[in-house]
Formats: sequence, structure tokens, C-alpha cells
Amino acid sequence: MLAACSGSGGNLGATVKRAAFTSKEFGVAVSPRVTTNPNPPKGGGRYVVGKPYTVRGQVYTPKENPVGYTNVGKASWYGSDFHGRRTANGEIFSANAITGAHPTLPLPSYVRVTNLDNGRSVLVRVNDRGPYINGRIMDLSHKAADILGYVNKGTGNISVAYVGPAPLNGDDTRMLTASINKPTRLEQGQDTTRFAFAEPQDVQTADASSSRVNLTDLPASRGSYSSNDFAQDFFGLFGYAATDEEEAINSAHAAVNAMATRSQALDEWVAAVDVDARDIKLQVGVFRDPETAVRISEEFAALAAVDEEQVVIGDHTATKLTVTHLKPGVARADVLSLAQELGLTDIVLY
Repeated sequence: MLAACSGSGGNLGATVKRAAFTSKEFGVAVSPRVTTNPNPPKGGGRYVVGKPYTVRGQVYTPKENPVGYTNVGKASWYGSDFHGRRTANGEIFSANAITGAHPTLPLPSYVRVTNLDNGRSVLVRVNDRGPYINGRIMDLSHKAADILGYVNKGTGNISVAYVGPAPLNGDDTRMLTASINKPTRLEQGQDTTRFAFAEPQDVQTADASSSRVNLTDLPASRGSYSSNDFAQDFFGLFGYAATDEEEAINSAHAAVNAMATRSQALDEWVAAVDVDARDIKLQVGVFRDPETAVRISEEFAALAAVDEEQVVIGDHTATKLTVTHLKPGVARADVLSLAQELGLTDIVLY
């Protein structure tokens, strides 16, 4: 298990469901991240839409202005395995921030995410790419999943609605926190009365002619979510949770391997979704130019966790980039294909 981290943001507990980065799994010590601060600086990235890209044979086409976009499906969450590393638009991912990953929305942007099982909702900053598992429409930070109330389940049933672009700089934590909606409960003996905030709208994928959702249209924060509740949540645990699908896959992995006959596609699918099979150590290269290092890091951050380590070569300081953990649904072939697309010829796969 990961050791407890401490910092100005408070004490983060050591008990997590699963610590994705361990020496036992990798066989080597975890290489340095961009930062080990439990609450990295907010913002600082760049606006990214991106060209169409392929993962596991499926083409994802990012959209410049997805006004009216809504969707329903499952959301997973990620935490300590990517904490302190760059997101796909160059921000630093924090398990304690209210953020999320989406395959095609512009980065950064705001979406309203609602847990369909309990009615909780929150405005989320989308600053990363993923997930790539069929049926999952978003990958939320541990913090966001905790607010929505599914962090202990691994996945949750959600609806998501695009709100608009997010600013590049500054800390939007207060605004995002103010957007939290939790149904209130009145305890009366054995009876519990729940008050919903509003009737949910019909959720469907809308076309570009739909009207924009404005921040002023969002319901105000209400209910029994106090400052003490937020403080407890904010200083809560962070880590990697094996999702329902992953747990089912892991438990069935031995049975799948025992099948007398199976296709290569099935082998590749198992490798892409199994937690341990996503361990990887791929040295992307060593770059003297800091801007080049950041750009390459952001490219690979859409598919995996990328470590940035400062090294000294002669009289110069350079940055060594290493891909260390694939996102769910991403295969090694996808990462190698990206390296080839970027013209990187000095990659080393350990």
C-alpha cells in the first residue's frame, strides 16, 4: 500500500483499495513524477482538441465545440496511479481535484456529471483523455467520484452534459465545490425522506443546433453538504480503485487463459483490460528541449501515465520520459503506434 502523504493540504490517508504503482508490480522502483505534492498547482495547461486517434482499433474524433453534448453510461475513477503526472493538455493531475477524463471533449472544459443512482451531481473540469473501455463514458478523479458517492464501488452510473470551455489558468476549486448538489434527507424514525433537486432531462446525444448550457443555468448548491463535509471529503483518501469490470476480468482471467482455443483478438483484449497486464516500462526518449519534452509527454498522457525525470548529460540537463502504466483499454501496440507516428526512433521497451 502507498505510504501516507502529508502537505499543506492536510494528511492523506494511506489506506486505499489498491495501490497501482508498487515495486512488486513493476520489479523496479517507481520513477519520479512531475510532483509529489498532494495538491499540485491548478491550471497551467493548454487548450487542446486534437486530431482523430485510434485506440484498440476504435477511432475517437475530438470535437471543437460540442454544444448540446449529453450522454449516459458508466464512469470509473483514477487516483494515485496518475497523481502528480501530466494530463493530456499539460495540467498536473491531482486525485484531490474535481476533474475528469473524456475521449473527445475539448480540454479543458466543464461538464455537469450526475450520479443516476443517488441524484448527486457536480460540475467537473475535464482536462484529460480516456477511458477506453466499452460502456464507460468518463474517468473521474478520486475526489469527483467521492463527491458523487461511487468511489467505493469502482464505477457508477452517470449522466454527463457539456457546459462549456474552462479557463486555462487559476484555481476553480471554489466554483466547482459550489456546484455540488446532494439530495437532503430528513430522518423520521425508520423513514427516510429524500428531496430531489429537479427532474432530470431526457438524456440523448444532441446535435450542434442544440442550445448551449450556461453556467447561470446550473442549479445552486443546496442541501446538507456542509463545510465540514467538504473538509472531510477534501482531505480524504486517494488511490486507484479496481473497477467492477476490472475485478470481474481479474477473477475470470485464469479461466480465460485456460481456454483450449481462443483468438489473438481475445488475448489482446485481456491484456488491454487486465490491471497487471497494463504495467509497462517504455523509455520514450531523452530530450534537451523542455518544450519538446512537455509536448511529447502530453501526447503520451492521453494513453498512459508518463514519468518525467531530470537527468544530466555532459554539461546539459535533459528530461527522460518513461511510460509506466497504460490506461484501461489501451494496448501496448497503441503506445508503440503513437511513438511511430511521432517519429520517435530511440524508444526502449523493457
